Amino acid sequence: MSDTALATQRVFFGWYIVGFTFIAQFIAMGTTFYAYGVLLKPLTEALDADRFVVSLGLSLQMAVTALISPWVGKLISERPVRHLMAVGALATALGFFAMSQVQAFWQLCIAFGVIVAIGMALIGPLPSNTMLANWFFERRGRALGISQFGVSISGTVIVPVAAYLVVEYGWRTTVGVFGFIPLLILLPLVFKFAVRTPEELGLFPDGADGPPPEPEMDDGDEWTMSRALRDPRIWKLVAVLGPSFLSVGAVMVAMHSHVTDLGMTAIEASSVVALMTFFGAIAKPLFGTLADYLNQRLVMAISIVSQVTGLALILASDSYFGLMTAGVFFGLGYGAGLPMWSVLIVALFGREAFARIMGIMSPMTMPFTLIGLPFTTYIFEVTGSYLPAFGTLIGMFAVSLTALAMLRLPAEQK
Repeated sequence: MSDTALATQRVFFGWYIVGFTFIAQFIAMGTTFYAYGVLLKPLTEALDADRFVVSLGLSLQMAVTALISPWVGKLISERPVRHLMAVGALATALGFFAMSQVQAFWQLCIAFGVIVAIGMALIGPLPSNTMLANWFFERRGRALGISQFGVSISGTVIVPVAAYLVVEYGWRTTVGVFGFIPLLILLPLVFKFAVRTPEELGLFPDGADGPPPEPEMDDGDEWTMSRALRDPRIWKLVAVLGPSFLSVGAVMVAMHSHVTDLGMTAIEASSVVALMTFFGAIAKPLFGTLADYLNQRLVMAISIVSQVTGLALILASDSYFGLMTAGVFFGLGYGAGLPMWSVLIVALFGREAFARIMGIMSPMTMPFTLIGLPFTTYIFEVTGSYLPAFGTLIGMFAVSLTALAMLRLPAEQK
């Protein structure tokens, strides 16, 4: 079916793109970020390296993805997103096929840390969020939240599947299977549904009869890294979001150890973490939808306060019920980070500049993502407890709320 025929169907074509980007982010995040934990031990044994060294492969992949994002954002604003995502699917497949044959750590760095990272940048959140920012106006938050639900739920699905494949067939076969997924599933969807703007199909955002009443914004083609670094709005946005991104590694990964340190069982600790991730997944469509109806800074503030509440409950609780309650609040808060990042970029800079701004901001937010777990584990080694690290995070969120109070959206300045 042609693009034109799809565009004339009763269901607004933008909702097909929501489903497509859900799948794209599910594949991109599930097979790279979440599955790497399953592969860590077998990779350590196969490459004759310790776990810390092998874990650097994931850090390298995340760093390369973030560092090339400004360039990818520029390409998305200038080239057909369909072509870029097709290249990304091919690069991801090539990287996984190469990874299935590695014999040394440096080969893992090239295959996974570089080639898969390039593919991830081209098929992951940046092109997906750009399309959704363009295709929706009144329902933008809801669309982003539903799509990004795929990021969280991918861990729930792909981790046990990867574990089964590793046990039954070995890690090399598992990684080879990951290579076929973007070729057999994602690539056909790219050629059918990857369309950057509704105007390319003669449509308007939300399926409306005319363009949305968005305020006049800067041209996305004029944005450069040097210009962005001089714009205080971007630095305020980094300060707003940074603690949320840092808290994912600082709390989510360390929480299991913290709960068992309190004398609870590994099953109880796993259930606390599982509850956090479950509510983190629910938060994406929930807060995305709220952002369509409420003041967007208020919605972001609610997510920050929810994280602070969760952290305060962790500090105050040594019971299973108290920690489960903390998991609900913290999960809801941190899960809102990704959709609200996209919502606030569009609100501040407009949909034309979205790809460039998100691409430029990726290396600026990367340090928060990378230092979360090392920060928490270092504090634990020094003090013998994770609680001082969690308490420090509350102070960081005070900075986040202050930056949010200083941020003014164009719609509020009329």
